[in-house]
Amino acid sequence: MLKFGHGKATLGVVLGEQLGGYIDRTEGVLGSIEPLEVHAVSVDGDSSRLVLLVVDLICVNTDLVARIRAAATDLGVSDVWVSATHAHSTPEAGCYPGGAATPKALADRVVRSSLAAMRRAIAAEAPGRVRAVRSVVSGVAGRRNVPPGETPRVPIDVLIVEEMAPSDESPRIRGMLVISPVHPTVLPPDNRLASADLTGGIRRALARDAEWVVAATGAAGDISTRTTRQARDTAEVNRLAARIADAVRSAIAEGTDERHPEADATLTAPLATTLDLPARPRTPDATADDRPAHRDPFSARRRIVLEQGIAIAEESRARLSTSQHSVTIEVCALGEVQLVAIPAELYLGLAEQIRDGNPTHPTIVLGYTNGYLGYVPDREAPLSYETVVSPVAEGSGEAIVATALGLLSDADAATALVK
Repeated sequence: MLKFGHGKATLGVVLGEQLGGYIDRTEGVLGSIEPLEVHAVSVDGDSSRLVLLVVDLICVNTDLVARIRAAATDLGVSDVWVSATHAHSTPEAGCYPGGAATPKALADRVVRSSLAAMRRAIAAEAPGRVRAVRSVVSGVAGRRNVPPGETPRVPIDVLIVEEMAPSDESPRIRGMLVISPVHPTVLPPDNRLASADLTGGIRRALARDAEWVVAATGAAGDISTRTTRQARDTAEVNRLAARIADAVRSAIAEGTDERHPEADATLTAPLATTLDLPARPRTPDATADDRPAHRDPFSARRRIVLEQGIAIAEESRARLSTSQHSVTIEVCALGEVQLVAIPAELYLGLAEQIRDGNPTHPTIVLGYTNGYLGYVPDREAPLSYETVVSPVAEGSGEAIVATALGLLSDADAATALVK
C-alpha cells in the first residue's frame, strides 16, 4: 500500500537579484507579488520512497538536482525528482541552452527550502491511492509561432491523491498535482516583482478543492499565453488560472478517470537512460529566410526575439564547445499511472507522442525536471526563437520520445514482476 504526503516551504528572494526568463530584463527584483514556494510530494512504497519537488524557479540545473539528492539521503528518501515551474518572474538560476551552473547563494536557499518541504511531506504521509484525469481547456494558451487565429485546446493532466475509504464510500481527495503544458508567462518582461505567475494562479484557483495543490509545468516548449492573454497583470493570471481550474473540476465531476485506482498499488523505482544528442549546427541567417512558413506578420517582437535567439545560440555554442549534449530521461510508475521526467522544454506534440505510444497506462509528462537542456522542438517546427536557441540537432525530440517509450515498457515489465 502506498503512502502519500505533502509539504511546502517558502523560497525567499533577495532584493536586487536577477530574475530569469527574459534576456532584455536587466534590472533586479524589487519585491514580491506573492511568496515563491517549494512543494514536496512524497510517495512511500514500503521498500522505497520517491519525492517529487516542484520549485518556483525558471529552471533546475543538474548541479542543483545532485545537491538536493545528496542531502535527501539522510531523510530516508530513495529517489528525488526536482521540477521547475519555469515561471519567468523567479530568480535566475543559470538557464542556458545545454545547462549551466546554479548561482551558489540561490542553490543554498533552494536546498534549505527543499529539505524543509521534504521533512513536512514525510511527516504527513498517510495511506492513499492515486488516479489520473485529463481535462482539455480552450482560451488559455496556444502555439507560440502561429497567427492568433489558431487557439488550440490544451490538455491539463491531474494526478489525484485520495484517502483510503470503505468500498461503499466515495474517497475524499487529499491532494492534486496539476500539470499544465503552458509557459507561465502572463506577467511582462518589465515586471520586477517575484511571482509564480500562472502556476501560482492555478494553486490558488484550486485551493478549496483539496488539502493541497501542486502546480507543475509539462511539455510547454511551444505553448504559451501569447495569443490568448488579454492583459499582463495578476488579474489576468487569475482569470486564466480560473479557466484551468474549472476544466479540472469538470473532468473530476464527470468521472473521466483513465484507470480505476488500485488500493494495493505499488511504487516502481525510477528507471533512467542517458542519451547523447548531437549538438545543433550553426544557425543559418534568419534575416535572409523569407519563406512563408518562416514569416510572422502578426508579431514584430517575434523577429526581435528570433535575433536574440540567434545571438544566444552562437554564444552558447562558443561557451560549451561540444559536439553533443547528454540528457537523462526518467520514468516511474505509481500503480497504473506512469510519470515521465524530461529535463528540457519539450514541444507538446512530442509529449503527446509519448502518451499515445503508451495507451495501456495513464501517462503524464513533466517538463523542466531533473536538469535543463533547453528547447527541444519536433522535426516539423518552423524557424523560430525556440528552434534556433535549441542546443540539439533536428531529430533529438524524436529520439527522446523513443527512449521514453522504451523506459515505460521496462517500467511496465518491472511492475508486473512486483505483482
